[in-house]
Amino acid sequence: MTSVAPETPFDHRTGSHRTGEPGSSPLIPDVTALARWMRTWVGDEGQIRGFHNHSVWGTNPFTFLDFTSGHQAFSAPATAAFGEALGRRFDERGLELWRRMMRFQARTVQPGGQYRHIGFQVGESATSGLIHNMVGSIGLLEGLRHAGLLLSDDERGEVLAAVRANLDACTIYGGGRPGPDGTCNQEYARVWVKLLYTELSGDVTYADQILDDLDTLIELHHVRGVPDADSAGTFRVAADRERGGILEPAEYYGLMIVPLVLAARRYDRPDLLEEARAICRHVVRSAWTDDRGETRYHRYWYLEGDRALLSTTPMLIAGMGLTLRGIAEVLRDGDDAELSGFVERCLATYASYQAPAGYFASATGWHNEADVSPSTAWHSHDLMFLTDWLPIDESFWDRVFESSERQSVMLSDRAYWVEDDLHWCILSPLTAGDLSIYGRKDRDAFGRSFFTWTDKEPLPEELAYPEAPIFFAADDGLYRVDDSARAVDVTTIGSVPYRGSIASPPSADRT
Repeated sequence: MTSVAPETPFDHRTGSHRTGEPGSSPLIPDVTALARWMRTWVGDEGQIRGFHNHSVWGTNPFTFLDFTSGHQAFSAPATAAFGEALGRRFDERGLELWRRMMRFQARTVQPGGQYRHIGFQVGESATSGLIHNMVGSIGLLEGLRHAGLLLSDDERGEVLAAVRANLDACTIYGGGRPGPDGTCNQEYARVWVKLLYTELSGDVTYADQILDDLDTLIELHHVRGVPDADSAGTFRVAADRERGGILEPAEYYGLMIVPLVLAARRYDRPDLLEEARAICRHVVRSAWTDDRGETRYHRYWYLEGDRALLSTTPMLIAGMGLTLRGIAEVLRDGDDAELSGFVERCLATYASYQAPAGYFASATGWHNEADVSPSTAWHSHDLMFLTDWLPIDESFWDRVFESSERQSVMLSDRAYWVEDDLHWCILSPLTAGDLSIYGRKDRDAFGRSFFTWTDKEPLPEELAYPEAPIFFAADDGLYRVDDSARAVDVTTIGSVPYRGSIASPPSADRT
């Protein structure tokens, strides 16, 4: 992947990593740039907007004819991330931002008690679901764990009451307990919430359920032997053990690992820690190396009888964070060279696929907008891991609140993403597709522009992107063909190289 920034060339930061060899400076992503990018999507009420591309399933609201943009509970790990950063390096601006985000997540509730805005890749077309509720609560509780002392007693009480009410509302899913009909990662997420809620509130309602829930989940979902005897995957649905089906995709395993480790510590259950380590080995030993030499998560395994089939791609890049957060939790309970080496390689993957604006390429292999359009939800998972794992330096909050008029482009030969601090759009290179999607980071809905010779309503003027760059996909590469003078950083993904402006001499504006 190549980043092009003619006016201000971009260099990924390097620094000492806590598990690196003495004197080493492994390639790591710029966590502050990622946090700044996330901040640009946070609204006045604390909502986290975004175009929610699901780069594992290959869908987004637009594919469901849903034009809503954001407030997703699946983005709530960003509240944990900013709470972590705030707890480690206090800043009044950061506190105001984090408080807004926490309040929005805690207070934005449907009449039935589930959180609002939980549809993720289908936008507001979905109004119920266990996982998005639980991830919303994880964001609140992890944020409270890191920075709760910065809130008043009433504010902390409000957050805990919101989590408890949401747990009660979600008893419609399996009566509040795991069972044969549940989905593995979702039920584990509920146990994570029970663990943190019990710890932070002192309410013992769920104390006697936690170990039984974990033992049930292990019995129903865990399977050893994939890809080897030391590894454990989990069936996404318990019934697939008999009829055949997929194990959980790699990016969900943090939802299993973290509660296993937390419970192992709290209840002195080393067997739970070993299950967590076995899951880590499943992820590490199923990983693959892409055509750029970067370590990548596998997609998932399909098991039926004695057959085990591996699928590696299409697969995300942004969104590795929850599983890495789980691996980091395991490493706190003992060194493991295999796991720490994997973390190092994944950090390099992030860095290699990071745009100067801070976000990562979403995926490879889809060959459409799913590869280039960044979702704040997946990036919130990455931010939660990276603020935990990497240093938060003195410039962090100043950079988070910087403004910029620069444009950022994530470019492939079939789709590209463009954004600045306010606008965004998803387009196709000339003649290479029909993507024409426009939105703003401060609006709840986006739109599509249609050809003037159709009878469709024109795009609302406020959504129009000013001077969006235009690219042409030629046989020998991608060329910029507009004549705008706006500053732009171009990051390419895929095998087709970017050749620069068609009006410039070859290689004149490339680094």
